[in-house]
Amino acid sequence: MAVKRDKRRVRAKAAPLHRPWLAPLLGLSMVGAVLLGGYHYLSQPGRLPLQVIEVSGEFQQLRPDAIQRTVMSAIDGGFFTCDMGKLRTAVLAMPWVEDVSIRRSWPDRLDMLVTEQVPLARWGKDSLISVTADVFRPISLDDFAGLVRLSGPEGSEQRVVAFLQGAVAPARTRGLQISEVELDERRHWWLRFADGLIVSLGRDDVDRRLAQFFRVYPSLMSQADRRPARVDMRYAHGFAVRWQEPPATDVAAGTAKPQGNV
Repeated sequence: MAVKRDKRRVRAKAAPLHRPWLAPLLGLSMVGAVLLGGYHYLSQPGRLPLQVIEVSGEFQQLRPDAIQRTVMSAIDGGFFTCDMGKLRTAVLAMPWVEDVSIRRSWPDRLDMLVTEQVPLARWGKDSLISVTADVFRPISLDDFAGLVRLSGPEGSEQRVVAFLQGAVAPARTRGLQISEVELDERRHWWLRFADGLIVSLGRDDVDRRLAQFFRVYPSLMSQADRRPARVDMRYAHGFAVRWQEPPATDVAAGTAKPQGNV
């Protein structure tokens, strides 16, 4: 006799999932959403306008109020949205500004540290050049007429400044005052002094030729009855001199005895 089996189906109960990290994650998500919403609200145009511009630095030519006006005219947003790069560019475009750093201070202030240019010399006809070889154009050069004048092709600023800085000390020890340094379009160096003396150095071995000029200068000045008007140092084994008195006379390169031991 067949036995009937109980074919009742047994449904297994699903075990509950244990996720201890879910609650903190949901909490962080909610906090993030709140912060994002708050930032979105505060970054809307008109929210948290910048009210205070604090300018600091050591100034001889710049005026803090002029910098503040420049910044205010360039502000294009509030505390969070204002373009700091745009503000920095506006300040750097001002004459006499070498560098500027800008920092936000909550809730409505900008703190600015401005570095002023330090002029080393005049550059060309209408500009000044700094000790770091930055060329800038002030409104007027009237107060800087006594500075040395430098000039050179575009991109030569660093070289010309370095040349001047290397020539000042040896010139001063010989009682010479440099009035102009020129690097012309042919890359030919010229040196002019306050007493009218002109020195031609050419384009090659310039450092050696300059050192040689300073070495022979005392002998040139030992002539009691005449003074050099122009010295050409471009010769391989000497130099040429044109004298002020008597009337212009060219001396063969490094061969004339009246010059002394040159």
